[in-house]
Amino acid sequence: MKTLWIRYKVFIVSGLLVNFFIAFVIFLLYFTDLFVLKEIKVLNHRRISREEVIKLTELKGGERLFHIDLRRIERKLKSNPNIEEVVIARRLPSLLEISIKEREGLAILVKENKGYLVDRKGVIIGGILPQDYFYYPLIEIRDESWRDNFFAFLEWLKKNKKYLPVYENYSKIVLEKDKMIFQTKNYVKIYLPLGVTDDLIQLYQHLDRIMVYLYETKLIDKVDTIRVDYPFGQALIKFRS
Repeated sequence: MKTLWIRYKVFIVSGLLVNFFIAFVIFLLYFTDLFVLKEIKVLNHRRISREEVIKLTELKGGERLFHIDLRRIERKLKSNPNIEEVVIARRLPSLLEISIKEREGLAILVKENKGYLVDRKGVIIGGILPQDYFYYPLIEIRDESWRDNFFAFLEWLKKNKKYLPVYENYSKIVLEKDKMIFQTKNYVKIYLPLGVTDDLIQLYQHLDRIMVYLYETKLIDKVDTIRVDYPFGQALIKFRS
């Protein structure tokens, strides 16, 4: 009986110590200035400046680290059309770390003589930077009928580097009612038909075989135009005079 009583007292004391420790930790975290925000670290930003990200958080510094509503901060950051994903972490004792994933640009959309960076769905995600012209082709949409298929095809083309010409070699792409017109950086024009076949990938593979032949025969520098908008399986190649 005495042993049980001793064990009971030990259990009570242990419980009190645990509760005291928890209360002490809560007190340190929420009611002292030991863990206050002194620095915000922004990771993986490119188009968006660190200052712009911090401004979106509406944090001034000095907030208690564990009082900061991370979900609210995430919603604020995602209100920027350039930001697709956000990961926020508290780093004791006084740092808030924000890692962002910016929306990936696909092309520069020319609209009313202005250029806008668009994503894989054709959504405008912001203005353009001077260096964007080195990474993205200009696109012009003259007919909206094939718009969704057009952007889906461009996304596929950007991801598949094994077919020629590769996406990075294009300077301009125009979508018309019945065809796509590509212009390479070495001034070759390529016409791909719309409606001849629904399989644009198969059509591009046909173009790839033509390009391989032109490179192997060292004729590519003499080419002015490649037209694949003929009966499927046929093409016309025009050489520079």
